[in-house]
Amino acid sequence: MTSTLIGFFIFWGVWLFVPLLIDGTTAISYFFGAWKYDRTIRRKREALELKDFPSVTIIVPVHNGELYLAACLESIRDQTYPHDKLQIIVVDNLSNDRTQEVFNEEAAKPFGGRMQVISLSFTGKSWALNAGIHVSDSELIFNVDSDTLLKEDAIYNMVRAFVYHQDLAAATGTVEIMSIESANMHPVRYAMAQAEYVEYYVAFRIGRQYQSLNNSLLTIAGAFSGFRREVLLQTSLYNNMTVSEDTNLTFEIHEKFPHMRIMAIAEAIAYVEPSPTLGALYSQRVRWMRGELEVMSLFPGFLRNPMRIKGVSSSKALLIDHTLAFPRVVWTFLFPLMYFMGYPLRLVVSAMLTMYVAYIIFDILYMLVGYALADEASRKRLKSVWWVFMVLPAFRYVTFWFRFGGFLEVLTEPPTWRVRNPWTQTADALLQIRMGVVATLTQMFHSRLVSVLVQLLRGG
Repeated sequence: MTSTLIGFFIFWGVWLFVPLLIDGTTAISYFFGAWKYDRTIRRKREALELKDFPSVTIIVPVHNGELYLAACLESIRDQTYPHDKLQIIVVDNLSNDRTQEVFNEEAAKPFGGRMQVISLSFTGKSWALNAGIHVSDSELIFNVDSDTLLKEDAIYNMVRAFVYHQDLAAATGTVEIMSIESANMHPVRYAMAQAEYVEYYVAFRIGRQYQSLNNSLLTIAGAFSGFRREVLLQTSLYNNMTVSEDTNLTFEIHEKFPHMRIMAIAEAIAYVEPSPTLGALYSQRVRWMRGELEVMSLFPGFLRNPMRIKGVSSSKALLIDHTLAFPRVVWTFLFPLMYFMGYPLRLVVSAMLTMYVAYIIFDILYMLVGYALADEASRKRLKSVWWVFMVLPAFRYVTFWFRFGGFLEVLTEPPTWRVRNPWTQTADALLQIRMGVVATLTQMFHSRLVSVLVQLLRGG
C-alpha cells in the first residue's frame, strides 16, 4: 500500500506538479522583479524632464506597405519629441505596390524634421535596416516597423531612458496589440486576439521588466527598438545568419559590451495588429523559436550556469523554454492513454481540470500585477478583457505547440522567414524524424544480424 501510494505521488508529481512548480516559481520571480523595477527604476526615470534633446534617426523598413505606411508615418509626425531633432528614413526594399506614392504623399505633409526614402533593388529586412543605419547621422538610431504605430510620447520616453541611463547600449519599446472591436469578428478570432494582447502585455510589462532589472534581456523587439550610434556601429549590424536578426544583434551587444545595459522601456509604447489568422500566428512563433535556438548556437559563451540571476544565460532559457516544457508534449498523449491503462476516467478528467485551473490562477496573478503597474488607459483595457484568463491557458498551450514546431524545423529544414501551415509542416517534420529513427534502428538491426552470422560461422 505504501509503495503504491509513493509511486502514485511520484508519477503525478513528475508530470503535473513539477512543471507547475517551475511555472509558479518563474511567475513569482517575475512579479517581484517587475514590482522592484517599477519602484526603483521606472518611476525615477519618469521624473526626469529632458532639457537637451539628442538627435534621433527613425528607420522604417517597408516592403509592399501601401496599406499601413501612411499610418506609421503619421504616428511619427504626431510625436511630442521636437521634430527638428528627428530624421525619418524610409527604406523601400523592392515594393511593387503604391508604397512610393504613399511616401510621396506623406512627405508633402507639414513636418519640422527631415524625411527621405531609400529604394533598394532587392528584398530583405536586414539589408533595409543596415542601409538606413549607414545613411543615418544622429546620436540615437531607432527602428520602427512599417505596420507599427507609436504612442505620441514613445520617442520622448525612449530618448529619456538613454539620457537617464548613460550605460544603456540598446533598448526595446513596449509592444502592445492594438485595440479591436468584437463587432463583425468571429468569437474565437476575437478571443484569440485578446489573449494575444494580454500575452504581449504580460511579457513586456512584467517579464521584460524583470529581465531589464537583471540585464538578461534576450531579444530587442524588431517592431520598435533603439540604439546608441557608437554602440551599433561597433557591431556587425543586422545579418541573415538566422531568421531572428533582432535576437542575434541583442546577443552580440551583450557579448561586446558586457558592462552596458539592454533594457525594455515600459513607457515607450508601440502598437501592432494581432495575428490575422492561426497560420500567421504559427509562422510568427516558429520563427521566434527557431531564431532563438539558432542564435544560442552562435553564441556558446552564454551557455552559463542556469541558476544565475543576473546576465544572459542561454542555459536557463533552454531549461525553462524547452527541457522543462516538454512534459506538456507528453500530456497531450498521456492523458488519453491513462484511461486505457486502467486509470478511472474521473481521475484523468480531474487531473486535466486541476492543471488547467492551476494555470488559470497563474494568469490571474499575471494580470493583477500588470494591472497594478499599469497606467489608467491600460487598466481600463485590462478590465474590459478580464475574462481572458479563462482562455489564456488554452492559448498558451496552442502557441507552445507552435513553438515546438519551430524546434522541429531547426532539426529538419533550412532557415526561412515564411513557413508552411502548422499541420503540414509539423507532420512532415515528425515524419522525417521518424524516418531517421527507423533508418537508425534498421542499421543497428543489420549490424547485429551480421555480428550473429559471423559468430555462427566461426562456431561452425
